[in-house]
Amino acid sequence: MKSTLVFILCSVSLLAIAQDKGINTERLMSKDTNKDGRLSKEELGEQFWQRAAGQDANGDGVLDPAEIAALQGKKGKRTEQAHPGGANAAFQVREFKGTNGHTLRYSLFVPAQKTDAPLSLVLCLHGSGGNTAAANVLAAPEMQAKHPCIVIAPACDGKSTRWVEGGFRIKDKEVRAVMPELMEMLDAVVSEFKADPARLYVTGQSLGGVGSWGLIASHASKFAAAVPVCGIWEPADAAKMNGVAIWAFHGADDPTVPVSGSRDMIAALKKAAITPEPKYTEFPGVGHGSWGPAYETAALWEWLFAQRKTKP
Repeated sequence: MKSTLVFILCSVSLLAIAQDKGINTERLMSKDTNKDGRLSKEELGEQFWQRAAGQDANGDGVLDPAEIAALQGKKGKRTEQAHPGGANAAFQVREFKGTNGHTLRYSLFVPAQKTDAPLSLVLCLHGSGGNTAAANVLAAPEMQAKHPCIVIAPACDGKSTRWVEGGFRIKDKEVRAVMPELMEMLDAVVSEFKADPARLYVTGQSLGGVGSWGLIASHASKFAAAVPVCGIWEPADAAKMNGVAIWAFHGADDPTVPVSGSRDMIAALKKAAITPEPKYTEFPGVGHGSWGPAYETAALWEWLFAQRKTKP
């Protein structure tokens, strides 16, 4: 299992490198089916949109000519995202310096409308491509109307840094886990905006799915719920996750992170008899981009925001 995890993490990193080689302009514009010089989320498709969403400056779900030019300008090199995690312009960009001396960039969304009760908070971890679909879904006006919440989308480069630590999870000694400064940043945001400590949630896709599993293995007492999407982890850590409500998602035909990554974890959680009982959804015929249908699952958000951390 450990060798499989190392292979998967290497494969996810290679996927990011392949994405960094650039975007074929002709192929990109061939998706402009109505020939209006703009590219919508529907025209690009869910998986490609996750790479392009960071250029959607006004968050309207459409790339105008200037935004398309900026996307094409990324060709040949990986540049620092204007908004970490591919978050849209509704987010502010911040930096946090941890006690370890490392600085973490993150996108932060805080609802403008004040509420009487403390807000829940969702930590969204991106995949190797640098984007998290969850952040923009959660910050959308229609979602905020139903479930007002604080949203954080931090950044790690997926090459020299990873979300989580562990001997077999970080094979290369030059690769560092950002978990220490990530957790300090989370505490600082909770304190600053008086978020509800009983309603802290984490979700992530691909590399972020790995990070979601890793965070609740190390910090189960912090999170009320976790939604790992197309992730993988060590089943031996299942018992450590007791007390965290978990709903995992995976595509049955995932060629990058095998579906066994989620299946094995759910089986281990059930064997360990953790509570609450974990939930699992597998999408037949879906490949690596299972975050699309996962975050479009309306029941997921109703379930997530109903979760509260109870004192042992």
